[in-house]
Amino acid sequence: GAHIIYGQKVENITRDIGCVVYTAAINRNNPELIEAVALKIPMLTRAELLGQLMKNYDTPIAVSGTHGKTTTTSMISHILLEGDLDPTISVGGILKAIGGNIRVGNSGTFITEACEYTNSFLEFYPLYSIILNVEEDHMDFFKDIEDIKNSFHKFASQTADDGLIIINGDMEHTDFILNGLAQKHVTFGLNPENDYTATDIAFDKEGNASYNLVAHGEPKGRIALNVKGCHNVMNSLAAIACTEAIGLPLDAIRKGLLSFGGTHRRFEYKGSLGDVTVIDDYAHHPTEIRATLSAAKDYPHDELWVIFQPHTYTRTKAFLPEFAKALEQADHIVLADIYAAREVDTGEVSSKDVMKLLQEDGQDVHYFPSFEEIKDFVKAHVKGHDLLITMGAGNVVEIGEELLAEK
Repeated sequence: GAHIIYGQKVENITRDIGCVVYTAAINRNNPELIEAVALKIPMLTRAELLGQLMKNYDTPIAVSGTHGKTTTTSMISHILLEGDLDPTISVGGILKAIGGNIRVGNSGTFITEACEYTNSFLEFYPLYSIILNVEEDHMDFFKDIEDIKNSFHKFASQTADDGLIIINGDMEHTDFILNGLAQKHVTFGLNPENDYTATDIAFDKEGNASYNLVAHGEPKGRIALNVKGCHNVMNSLAAIACTEAIGLPLDAIRKGLLSFGGTHRRFEYKGSLGDVTVIDDYAHHPTEIRATLSAAKDYPHDELWVIFQPHTYTRTKAFLPEFAKALEQADHIVLADIYAAREVDTGEVSSKDVMKLLQEDGQDVHYFPSFEEIKDFVKAHVKGHDLLITMGAGNVVEIGEELLAEK
């Protein structure tokens, strides 16, 4: 029953509106935001609204981390559905199991992603707090890694007194985040000292992972995933730790994990151009790029092509050498212009800067200012059983979709 309007216009904001909810991604110069302030309409950020909604649930779960939030939230959602817990779900991607990104359940269980950008996740007070990883990102908001670590520590401290913190025990910031906190915690990771860990990791012919689960030092049998990469082994360990703590049996956890085949724009199979496989991935941080390209190595192919569209000028500038290093895993790299998102181009950085660093390292790299030129280049050069990945958080996905539509 909602009335949807596309396009931001002053006249969309009228005096009869009772409350305006806005996202952290909205620019402060947004005309609707300015008008709402001028009319003194009560306002909430999206995170504030979500935090208020969560207070109505007995079992709120918040999934935080620089990377992997959407995938891990989706994994847990599948397990909760398999366990008949009838959860309310808010996920940052399109999840096929619920036909979108929102599901309204009729139980006391609520799961959501908890994003650190603008400290949005500090509006949440979960019973189960998951911290997947803590790295530098969103440097248009945070001052440095210490600033980010402090935010995650505060987030962890807001876990309910009788709740549980589920944290990556392999990262260097774990002790800092947990320091002084009275809440119980469990760790997950590939180091055998963690409470939840994986041994004998293997990948099938499609690149999907499986492993032996060890929980609190006890072997629990084999876990099979329907997604690729060691990073998804880590995500699944966090999901297992959370859902086992809730009380779900391992059989339901296994079935839920196996039923999860990935979310929209996370190593998503888009189609084929002859024998060329086209994949799309949302990776827009060097760590995410490394994880995706590492997973691609276990996927059958001849040569690996990546069409990368950097996301935001501040992120590209902050991680310029790291982007180039991460992309080196590909055989061929094609660069599109930076996707501005909420930012304005100041001329300080461009995709040509990424190209220059890759060229200095002897990589086969190409830059084109338009999608049409990229498509023409791909049609002329990608061949055989090559793997083509469109990569980035902007609209680079359109290149693969248009190529498939034209075939």
